[in-house]
Amino acid sequence: MAPVGIESRVDRIAERAARGSAVWARSVLAPTDRDGDALFGTVAGAPFADGVETIYEGYLVHHAPRGRVFAAPDREQGLLLGDYLYATGLVQVCEAGDVEAIAALADLVSLAAHLRASGANVDGELWLATARHLAGPRNDDLTAAREALRAGDSAALIALVADHDAAPLLLEHRRLMGDA
Repeated sequence: MAPVGIESRVDRIAERAARGSAVWARSVLAPTDRDGDALFGTVAGAPFADGVETIYEGYLVHHAPRGRVFAAPDREQGLLLGDYLYATGLVQVCEAGDVEAIAALADLVSLAAHLRASGANVDGELWLATARHLAGPRNDDLTAAREALRAGDSAALIALVADHDAAPLLLEHRRLMGDA
């Protein structure tokens, strides 16, 4: 994917973080070194887009070789920066006043980290299914898929995102994670 454009959503994430802390500012990549653009936020819908992308950037900083707009100088700063991005994203989602969305995203972060640590390569599917759930219509399908995942069965989750529109998003997630 081409470097991020100057006015992209992920550029705004970097700008906000840099304004918030000189420590985070040192981890911001130069515009020419940035890679990737909004991925799951646009799927989640306008009320949640910035928050989901900020949380996703935190996930990348924690679990990928680097974020789209951040590269922490060491593991400790990466963990702190990722936590900052998680918290900032949840605050952004809180502004929409949707408690269920906050719960879904908190569960996403926890379960996706567990999947990544256990070697299960379906965290992208979980991100996409959660983003779609936030956009609606909401039903119990995501809850059932998460429970099945916790029991070791990814079939219900994969079925939620088994369509043509999912393929490029999942491929980009895998590329960003260093899995592709």
